[in-house]
Amino acid sequence: MKRMTTIAGLIGVLLIAACAAPPSRSTGQTASGGTERASQSRGNRAITIGFSSTVQSMGIMGATTTSGGWQSLNEIHSNGLVTADRNTRKPVPRLAAKLPSLDDGSITVLPDGRMRVVYALRSDVTWQDGAPFTAQDLTFSYRFNSDYNLPTAVRRDVLDQIESVEAPDRATFIIYFKEPYAIGGTLGLRAFWPQPAHILGPVYEQFLVRKDADEVLKLAYWTSEYMHLGPFRVTSFDPSELALAAYDAYFLGRPRVDVVYLKSFTDQNTMFSNLLAGTVDMFPDIALTSELGYRLKDIWESSGRGAVRVNMGVTWFLAPQWRPSVQTEAATLDPRVRGALYRALDREALSDALQGGHSELSAWSLLPPGHQFHDATKDGLRPYAYDADRARAELRTLGWTPGDDGVLRNNADGRRFHTAIWATVGRDREIAAFASFWRLAGIEVEESIVPASQSRSLEYRAQYPGWESSGQGYGDAILGRMDPPAASAATRWVGERGGFEDPRAWDLIARYRASLSDRDQAQSMRGISDYVAAELPFLILYYLPDHLGVRAGVKAFDDTDGGAEAAQPYGTYSRNAHLWEVL
Repeated sequence: MKRMTTIAGLIGVLLIAACAAPPSRSTGQTASGGTERASQSRGNRAITIGFSSTVQSMGIMGATTTSGGWQSLNEIHSNGLVTADRNTRKPVPRLAAKLPSLDDGSITVLPDGRMRVVYALRSDVTWQDGAPFTAQDLTFSYRFNSDYNLPTAVRRDVLDQIESVEAPDRATFIIYFKEPYAIGGTLGLRAFWPQPAHILGPVYEQFLVRKDADEVLKLAYWTSEYMHLGPFRVTSFDPSELALAAYDAYFLGRPRVDVVYLKSFTDQNTMFSNLLAGTVDMFPDIALTSELGYRLKDIWESSGRGAVRVNMGVTWFLAPQWRPSVQTEAATLDPRVRGALYRALDREALSDALQGGHSELSAWSLLPPGHQFHDATKDGLRPYAYDADRARAELRTLGWTPGDDGVLRNNADGRRFHTAIWATVGRDREIAAFASFWRLAGIEVEESIVPASQSRSLEYRAQYPGWESSGQGYGDAILGRMDPPAASAATRWVGERGGFEDPRAWDLIARYRASLSDRDQAQSMRGISDYVAAELPFLILYYLPDHLGVRAGVKAFDDTDGGAEAAQPYGTYSRNAHLWEVL
């Protein structure tokens, strides 16, 4: 405990120094400025939700990143086949009339090894322009979403498992997977995003002739004319603020709120101020740092001004750049070097300093406590516990000797061990903390914040030269950081951002996802955990708690036990937005 307190104090000093830079340029968003229109002034049935990222487009034409909480708001405006139950992670049907099941034969493994999944659909669902939703929309969705010539931000790992689809009638959608697929009967919104065939069908047919993706990308449908199957429809679109009106014919009943305003903040401190001022009513997960989330919880709940719920959420890690042409230090591609760098990071002290004194959130396994298969991975990363002396000794053995200034130099060519850490806006303190530990080990570290204007640029985000500080959704969503394809110009930068490519990892993950029993999945997950511990494709640091806040007078986010961060196959925290109320 004394060691942790001492190191946490050191981090604090280093962070103060790191943050003693000129203030960032004003975003124009203040508690009395850009968001002065409180919900009360907009009518007593309006809610304003703040999130800390920018919005370029709606649906699958946006980036895949969940940074800032934007993707967790998907089910305000859109719906998928499956979502999560109210108070548990149990999957429940949404657009589907019932869940496919092995028991009733709607999921079957065919003699040739393929898996057939039959989704029976609800008959009372309409698109927000009144057109009926049918199985034909879903067959079109598969064609559209799986076209790699379009820059769509979809779950490639899911689509790549599908061999074909069919719709024998308007209410039956059948998917044929290439092999057994564990989540094939629980496809939520991000796993399989429905598209309106009556709107996008003609456009797509034109695209197949002209081969001009920009014609599709520039459609007003992806911004001001976006409409889907959710409870609220976009009525005005601006990257900094969107207005969504209740859809009267929503199949689960008209929403209890008339208007939802989605307000984007490029600075988390500004959003924090607006929450305190009452000009923002709610915020989703990942919208505030852990420190700000815990601060707001203390302030709101001690004064009765609101409630902040805390759930186990994102797995936070450092991921190396795998492309040799981009990676600033080739030694990073050696797993022994990555192991030494891992041992140079005190996860407990980092979690304590960056998450409001919660050192228990430090990570020692691939999957977090509470996950179904946590036991299969428990303590798998414990061999890389903090040991500064061992880290320096290992780097020396690998050919790196400290110079007079303490910076490591390569014994062969004398180059300094130089790396960089990139992060999105609002993550300055954490990368300063990570960098401080590596500097103590003799590493020269450059700290870089991705400009807000580039946060949704897939190409820009793929160019980080050393390491990326990032998070992946709860539980096994971390496997997405090893999924093919690697992002490249050929994929329009859709895919694994760092350029990771290893068939061994892909085979292990495929085996896990093809397992239909809990026993087989656990065994496969153990194999993945062993691979991660040996190869260190990323350095897991801690589990970021999901902070979701609601001011007093608004009823929402009272179902967080069943929700999850947006990268999950189903069930975001906004899945029951039609039940939110202004009291």
